[in-house]
Amino acid sequence: MDSIKEIAAASLTDDLLVEILSRVPFKSFCRFKCVCKAWLAFASDPHYQRKLPKIPTGLFHGREDSSVAQLVSLSPNDEEINGALTFLPGHEHLEFVDCCNGLVLCNYKSSYTYPEACRFIVCNPATQEWRSLPDIHLGLDDFACDAFLAFDPSWSAQFHVFKFDGFWALDTSKFEVFSSDLSTWIVDAAWSPFIDSCSQHHFIGGVLYMHTGGDEILGLEFQG
Repeated sequence: MDSIKEIAAASLTDDLLVEILSRVPFKSFCRFKCVCKAWLAFASDPHYQRKLPKIPTGLFHGREDSSVAQLVSLSPNDEEINGALTFLPGHEHLEFVDCCNGLVLCNYKSSYTYPEACRFIVCNPATQEWRSLPDIHLGLDDFACDAFLAFDPSWSAQFHVFKFDGFWALDTSKFEVFSSDLSTWIVDAAWSPFIDSCSQHHFIGGVLYMHTGGDEILGLEFQG
Protein backbone atom coordinates (compact mmCIF):
# COMPACT_ATOMS: atom_id res chain seq x y z
CA MET A 1 0.00 0.00 0.00
CA ASP A 2 2.84 2.41 0.87
CA SER A 3 4.47 1.77 -2.50
CA ILE A 4 1.21 2.65 -4.26
CA LYS A 5 1.03 5.96 -2.35
CA GLU A 6 4.65 6.75 -3.28
CA ILE A 7 3.94 6.07 -6.96
CA ALA A 8 0.82 8.27 -6.83
CA ALA A 9 2.77 11.14 -5.23
CA ALA A 10 5.62 10.79 -7.72
CA SER A 11 3.17 11.05 -10.62
CA LEU A 12 2.11 14.58 -9.62
CA THR A 13 3.53 17.34 -11.80
CA ASP A 14 5.51 20.23 -10.28
CA ASP A 15 2.75 22.70 -11.15
CA LEU A 16 0.13 20.56 -9.39
CA LEU A 17 2.33 20.13 -6.30
CA VAL A 18 2.89 23.88 -6.06
CA GLU A 19 -0.85 24.47 -6.45
CA ILE A 20 -1.46 22.13 -3.48
CA LEU A 21 1.32 23.62 -1.34
CA SER A 22 0.09 27.15 -2.01
CA ARG A 23 -3.18 26.35 -0.25
CA VAL A 24 -1.75 25.09 3.06
CA PRO A 25 -1.03 27.28 6.12
CA PHE A 26 2.44 28.81 6.31
CA LYS A 27 3.59 26.66 9.25
CA SER A 28 2.50 23.50 7.44
CA PHE A 29 4.36 24.63 4.33
CA CYS A 30 7.55 25.05 6.38
CA ARG A 31 7.25 21.46 7.59
CA PHE A 32 6.47 20.13 4.12
CA LYS A 33 9.71 21.63 2.77
CA CYS A 34 11.54 18.92 4.71
CA VAL A 35 9.80 16.09 2.83
CA CYS A 36 12.35 15.99 0.03
CA LYS A 37 14.89 18.16 -1.81
CA ALA A 38 12.49 18.72 -4.70
CA TRP A 39 9.87 20.27 -2.41
CA LEU A 40 12.53 22.40 -0.73
CA ALA A 41 13.65 23.65 -4.15
CA PHE A 42 10.16 25.01 -4.85
CA ALA A 43 10.62 27.62 -2.11
CA SER A 44 13.64 29.16 -3.87
CA ASP A 45 12.43 28.81 -7.46
CA PRO A 46 11.44 32.29 -8.80
CA HIS A 47 8.89 30.62 -11.07
CA TYR A 48 6.92 29.28 -8.09
CA GLN A 49 7.70 31.80 -5.34
CA ARG A 50 4.77 34.02 -6.32
CA LYS A 51 2.25 31.31 -5.43
CA LEU A 52 3.83 29.76 -2.35
CA PRO A 53 3.11 31.06 1.20
CA LYS A 54 5.29 33.99 2.25
CA ILE A 55 7.07 34.68 5.53
CA PRO A 56 5.25 37.53 7.35
CA THR A 57 7.80 40.23 8.22
CA GLY A 58 5.69 42.99 9.72
CA LEU A 59 2.38 44.75 10.16
CA PHE A 60 1.60 48.23 8.86
CA HIS A 61 -0.91 50.39 10.68
CA GLY A 62 -1.92 54.02 11.01
CA ARG A 63 -2.02 56.04 14.21
CA GLU A 64 -5.16 57.76 15.49
CA ASP A 65 -3.98 61.05 13.98
CA SER A 66 -4.09 59.34 10.53
CA SER A 67 -0.42 60.07 9.98
CA VAL A 68 1.90 58.07 7.77
CA ALA A 69 2.10 54.30 8.22
CA GLN A 70 4.03 52.69 11.05
CA LEU A 71 5.73 49.30 10.75
CA VAL A 72 5.52 46.77 13.58
CA SER A 73 8.34 44.29 12.97
CA LEU A 74 7.63 40.57 13.16
CA SER A 75 11.07 39.51 11.94
CA PRO A 76 14.68 40.49 12.74
CA ASN A 77 15.48 40.48 9.02
CA ASP A 78 13.48 43.51 7.90
CA GLU A 79 16.08 46.25 8.50
CA GLU A 80 15.97 47.15 4.81
CA ILE A 81 12.21 47.80 4.85
CA ASN A 82 11.55 51.53 5.06
CA GLY A 83 8.56 51.52 7.37
CA ALA A 84 8.51 55.33 7.59
CA LEU A 85 8.11 55.57 3.78
CA THR A 86 10.74 58.33 3.62
CA PHE A 87 11.56 57.29 0.04
CA LEU A 88 8.26 58.85 -1.09
CA PRO A 89 8.24 62.50 -2.15
CA GLY A 90 6.52 64.65 0.46
CA HIS A 91 6.29 61.69 2.83
CA GLU A 92 5.65 64.04 5.76
CA HIS A 93 2.28 64.92 4.18
CA LEU A 94 1.09 61.33 3.75
CA GLU A 95 -1.89 59.86 5.59
CA PHE A 96 -2.09 56.10 6.01
CA VAL A 97 -5.24 54.60 4.43
CA ASP A 98 -4.83 50.82 4.03
CA CYS A 99 -2.37 48.01 3.39
CA CYS A 100 -2.61 44.59 1.76
CA ASN A 101 -0.02 41.82 1.30
CA GLY A 102 3.03 44.07 1.33
CA LEU A 103 1.60 47.12 -0.45
CA VAL A 104 0.63 50.32 1.36
CA LEU A 105 -2.04 52.86 0.33
CA CYS A 106 -1.63 56.47 1.46
CA ASN A 107 -3.34 59.77 0.72
CA TYR A 108 -1.22 62.85 0.02
CA LYS A 109 -2.46 66.01 1.73
CA SER A 110 -0.68 69.37 1.79
CA SER A 111 -1.29 73.07 1.23
CA TYR A 112 -0.59 72.47 -2.46
CA THR A 113 -3.47 70.03 -3.00
CA TYR A 114 -7.14 70.91 -3.30
CA PRO A 115 -9.08 70.00 -0.12
CA GLU A 116 -11.77 68.28 -2.18
CA ALA A 117 -9.26 66.05 -4.01
CA CYS A 118 -7.94 62.62 -3.05
CA ARG A 119 -4.42 61.90 -4.27
CA PHE A 120 -3.65 58.28 -3.49
CA ILE A 121 -0.19 56.71 -3.58
CA VAL A 122 0.47 52.95 -3.57
CA CYS A 123 3.95 51.80 -2.61
CA ASN A 124 6.00 48.73 -1.77
CA PRO A 125 8.18 49.53 1.27
CA ALA A 126 10.39 46.48 0.62
CA THR A 127 11.36 47.48 -2.93
CA GLN A 128 10.67 51.24 -2.52
CA GLU A 129 8.62 51.20 -5.72
CA TRP A 130 5.62 53.50 -5.75
CA ARG A 131 2.87 54.78 -7.99
CA SER A 132 0.71 57.89 -7.81
CA LEU A 133 -2.93 57.42 -8.81
CA PRO A 134 -5.00 59.98 -10.74
CA ASP A 135 -6.78 62.43 -8.45
CA ILE A 136 -10.42 61.83 -7.64
CA HIS A 137 -12.67 64.58 -6.32
CA LEU A 138 -14.88 64.41 -3.26
CA GLY A 139 -18.54 65.27 -3.67
CA LEU A 140 -20.75 67.17 -1.24
CA ASP A 141 -21.65 63.93 0.56
CA ASP A 142 -18.07 62.65 0.75
CA PHE A 143 -16.29 63.10 4.05
CA ALA A 144 -12.88 61.47 3.71
CA CYS A 145 -10.42 59.81 1.36
CA ASP A 146 -11.08 56.31 2.71
CA ALA A 147 -10.49 53.35 0.43
CA PHE A 148 -9.66 49.63 0.28
CA LEU A 149 -6.41 48.33 -1.20
CA ALA A 150 -6.66 44.91 -2.86
CA PHE A 151 -3.51 42.97 -3.76
CA ASP A 152 -2.89 39.23 -3.77
CA PRO A 153 0.36 38.25 -5.57
CA SER A 154 -0.72 34.61 -5.70
CA TRP A 155 -3.70 35.70 -7.81
CA SER A 156 -2.37 38.60 -9.91
CA ALA A 157 0.56 41.02 -10.08
CA GLN A 158 -1.95 43.89 -10.44
CA PHE A 159 -3.47 45.84 -7.56
CA HIS A 160 -6.86 47.52 -7.18
CA VAL A 161 -8.09 50.42 -5.06
CA PHE A 162 -11.77 50.51 -4.12
CA LYS A 163 -13.53 53.61 -2.83
CA PHE A 164 -17.11 53.65 -1.55
CA ASP A 165 -18.85 56.90 -0.66
CA GLY A 166 -22.06 56.05 1.17
CA PHE A 167 -25.35 57.92 1.01
CA TRP A 168 -27.28 57.00 4.15
CA ALA A 169 -30.57 58.55 3.01
CA LEU A 170 -30.60 56.58 -0.25
CA ASP A 171 -29.02 53.40 1.17
CA THR A 172 -26.61 53.39 -1.78
CA SER A 173 -22.94 54.12 -2.40
CA LYS A 174 -20.87 55.71 -5.11
CA PHE A 175 -18.39 53.03 -6.12
CA GLU A 176 -15.03 53.86 -7.67
CA VAL A 177 -12.31 51.35 -8.52
CA PHE A 178 -8.78 51.88 -9.82
CA SER A 179 -7.02 49.02 -11.58
CA SER A 180 -3.24 49.22 -12.02
CA ASP A 181 -3.40 47.59 -15.44
CA LEU A 182 -6.02 50.06 -16.76
CA SER A 183 -4.48 53.10 -14.98
CA THR A 184 -7.84 54.82 -14.61
CA TRP A 185 -10.80 55.09 -12.22
CA ILE A 186 -14.10 53.41 -13.09
CA VAL A 187 -17.17 54.95 -11.43
CA ASP A 188 -20.63 53.57 -10.57
CA ALA A 189 -22.67 56.43 -9.08
CA ALA A 190 -25.60 54.26 -7.89
CA TRP A 191 -23.99 51.24 -6.27
CA SER A 192 -26.18 49.11 -4.03
CA PRO A 193 -26.05 47.88 -1.28
CA PHE A 194 -24.69 50.55 1.03
CA ILE A 195 -20.97 50.10 1.83
CA ASP A 196 -19.12 52.11 4.45
CA SER A 197 -15.49 52.85 3.53
CA CYS A 198 -14.54 52.05 7.13
CA SER A 199 -16.21 48.63 7.09
CA GLN A 200 -14.28 45.41 7.56
CA HIS A 201 -12.92 43.91 4.37
CA HIS A 202 -10.58 41.22 3.12
CA PHE A 203 -9.17 40.48 -0.34
CA ILE A 204 -8.06 36.98 -1.31
CA GLY A 205 -8.00 35.02 -4.55
CA GLY A 206 -9.44 37.86 -6.60
CA VAL A 207 -12.49 38.35 -4.36
CA LEU A 208 -13.08 41.39 -2.13
CA TYR A 209 -15.20 40.45 0.88
CA MET A 210 -16.97 43.37 2.59
CA HIS A 211 -19.33 43.95 5.49
CA THR A 212 -22.42 45.75 4.19
CA GLY A 213 -24.71 48.16 5.99
CA GLY A 214 -27.29 45.36 6.23
CA ASP A 215 -24.95 43.15 8.30
CA GLU A 216 -24.26 40.89 5.34
CA ILE A 217 -21.03 39.71 3.71
CA LEU A 218 -20.69 40.78 0.08
CA GLY A 219 -18.15 39.14 -2.23
CA LEU A 220 -17.01 41.19 -5.22
CA GLU A 221 -15.11 39.02 -7.71
CA PHE A 222 -12.64 40.39 -10.25
CA GLN A 223 -10.79 38.77 -13.10
CA GLY A 224 -6.98 38.61 -12.94
